[in-house]
Amino acid sequence: MKVKQTIYRKRVFDRLSILYDYPLTIVEAPMGFGKTTAVRDFFRFKKRSPLWITFQSSAESTSMFWDKFADELGKIDKNATLTLKSLGFPVDIPQVAKVLSLLNNMDFKDKTELVIDDFHLSPNSHIAKFLQHIVAEQVDNLHIVIITRDTSQLNFSEMLAKGLCYVISQQSLKFSEQEIRDYCLMMSDTISEIDVQKINEYTDGWISLIYLILLGLENGIPVGMNSSIDELVENVLFDVLDEHIQNFLLKLSLMNDFTVKQAMFVTQEDKTLEILRKLRKENAFVTYNEAKKTYNIHNVLLDFLRLKQHFQIEELQGLYKRLGEWHLANRDFKTAYACLYRSGDPEQILTHLNNPRNITKSLSDFEGSPQMFESLPLNLLNKYPLAYLQHILLMIIGGDKDKLSAYTKKLENLRTTYEQINNIDETYQNRIIAESLIIKKFTYFNKLELNDDTNDKIIRLLNGQQSWIMRREDEFTFGSPHLLYIYFRDQGGFKKLTRAVTAKFMAYVQFADGCGTGSDSLAAAEYALETGNLGEAELNSHKAICKARTKSQTGIIICATFNLIRLYFLLGKIPAGLELLRHLENEVLQVHNSIYYTTIDICKGYLHACLMQPEIIPCWLQTGDMTETDFYYQGIAFNYIVYGKAILLSKNYIELEILAESLDEHFSHYKNQLGYIHKHIFEAVAKYHLYGIDEGIAALENGLAKGRADDIVMPFIENAPHIMDMLNIIASRSTNDKYLQKILDFSVQYNDSLRNSPISKVQLSQREIEVLSLTAEGLSRDAIAAHLCVALGTVKTHLQNIYQKLEVNGKVSAIKVAKMHGWLKN
Repeated sequence: MKVKQTIYRKRVFDRLSILYDYPLTIVEAPMGFGKTTAVRDFFRFKKRSPLWITFQSSAESTSMFWDKFADELGKIDKNATLTLKSLGFPVDIPQVAKVLSLLNNMDFKDKTELVIDDFHLSPNSHIAKFLQHIVAEQVDNLHIVIITRDTSQLNFSEMLAKGLCYVISQQSLKFSEQEIRDYCLMMSDTISEIDVQKINEYTDGWISLIYLILLGLENGIPVGMNSSIDELVENVLFDVLDEHIQNFLLKLSLMNDFTVKQAMFVTQEDKTLEILRKLRKENAFVTYNEAKKTYNIHNVLLDFLRLKQHFQIEELQGLYKRLGEWHLANRDFKTAYACLYRSGDPEQILTHLNNPRNITKSLSDFEGSPQMFESLPLNLLNKYPLAYLQHILLMIIGGDKDKLSAYTKKLENLRTTYEQINNIDETYQNRIIAESLIIKKFTYFNKLELNDDTNDKIIRLLNGQQSWIMRREDEFTFGSPHLLYIYFRDQGGFKKLTRAVTAKFMAYVQFADGCGTGSDSLAAAEYALETGNLGEAELNSHKAICKARTKSQTGIIICATFNLIRLYFLLGKIPAGLELLRHLENEVLQVHNSIYYTTIDICKGYLHACLMQPEIIPCWLQTGDMTETDFYYQGIAFNYIVYGKAILLSKNYIELEILAESLDEHFSHYKNQLGYIHKHIFEAVAKYHLYGIDEGIAALENGLAKGRADDIVMPFIENAPHIMDMLNIIASRSTNDKYLQKILDFSVQYNDSLRNSPISKVQLSQREIEVLSLTAEGLSRDAIAAHLCVALGTVKTHLQNIYQKLEVNGKVSAIKVAKMHGWLKN
């Protein structure tokens, strides 16, 4: 048969040309229908070089996809790769919003195609949901093409209904009778008309089967004599090769794509390049990617080879071991660990993880890690304590309550073992005991009373050295904009808590390389503000910021600045507070930390709610679009305080009452007392408007009782515009109540500050509303410019101004906010 050639399929290419009219095109068909080939040939004929991501296996992790996504976008904007990789895969709405903002700001000057091949191997639904956010955003000039055998993870019916998606099906891809004829004649000069007709009837346009039948005819196998495609693959592709090359292919089938050097290292075949070139020349199912310099085996052949694998266990493990070592040498550690796990050599993984230089947040989270650590004998795990400790920490902070108890016991067993070991280097022994005690802190998280003697012991054991597992860059404040909010769990114990935080956290700073620096001043500042000591609040906020900067403690800086801005609002220095907020946001954006991005959103939402500016509270906090994730994210339920303030401003008092009833569930996990106080305030406002002032006062008095126990005043002051009538009535009944009088005096001051400040309600110009309305209709920036007879740059400027005014990151959020506040019709 002739050397493989490409047939020009005008019918299919015309359908693929439509992809430029949609943000998403789905090419769906079973294996072997030429999906990938059709898309590649289309772009080749168009002389286009699309961005291209291929899922290699269903075991591929989300982080592996994210690295590929970042690398491909880096071809458009080099800075995007670094930013995206530092952010990590977005796990909640605010993090998705940051990625969308980055995409909206990228300059896709020309139409840019992003192809995601073999999407059916996507490991979970999170990637599909993320891509759906991008599609809904309709990023200008970005067109995604998904090639897949299965669309079950994609909610494309909704996207189809909205005109955001185009589907090319198996029916469109299968070869027509004329295309079958043209292909057969192109590949064989001697094929008969009868055989062409038989192929047409037998294959129903399935190109892989057509190709295999043509190979079979060349080898004397008549059309229709094989009952399955696997038999054809075996007869016309596999059996015709000598045994040496067969074994070579079987070894290669452990990989999806590979370089020549990689294939040679794994298979130990000296003639690798020669064999691959021969296979590529004679076999359409072995291809070469010039751009990536990698070979690829088509899924039809790959699936057959994997079913055909007959390695002895020792040989298979040896192959995976070499593959793992290849990835180790190329610093692709997670892939290496997955291969080494399959090789039956967990000790090599443990050795690598036990090296202090390899300790990172997520390296112990690789394919097969839970099963590996669960199955290994305790004596082996204890031999590599740093590796084991990283896994234990990962399981503890995962948020699974069922696992917490079990892994707490594992942690204690490891510590006890090292306390009792003899004949071991004393420094190393002390190190492991200390690291165990540090991790133990996460098992009781915000119960500081259990920390009494631990810090001194850790410092003594480390003898001036720093922890290897807890590092300076760790998120000390766990995504909360308020440090004491996290730990304040016992009514009546606020002052005692503040003293404990000041003392115990400074000890933590000593062994965590400065992580938490400034927390002593921050605790004093937050306590002072919540209890109405304004001078101390300002002084200690500035101290906390200065201290935190010496060790790059972004979490402390956020909390202290948030505290300072709240103080400035009370003092009538609102413009200065808003300027501080702008500087803080710009500073945090340079850190590239997704947790802190969420924290900034929570700060902005809270502060704009205090200023009665619901339209610029971040969209996800206006709508309550929360996501269940690790407890680090979304401020440990502080986000629900902001959501409550947003509902309060919307004057939807039925919804506010329902939310207030549900807040116990969110605050009870860590017994957040400041959360409970806000809950009572929301309940009071809702009941006041729904059932009358007496009902509201009864609910507010519950909140005041909680606040009184610790002299807490700030939550009531910041909600003064909504509760002033009730406060006045309650105070009139107790004229000598100093606590209530302090709240009233500050509340009057706060209301005056709001009244006298130069805050203007956010407004969109008529032209901005017009641009946003056309955007909501699905028009691109080019189309909007043509419709309005203005320059493209003018449209871009209008959209940027809209996003800036509404404090949003893209089109979808801007449209949602505009509809919520009446600028656009629903």
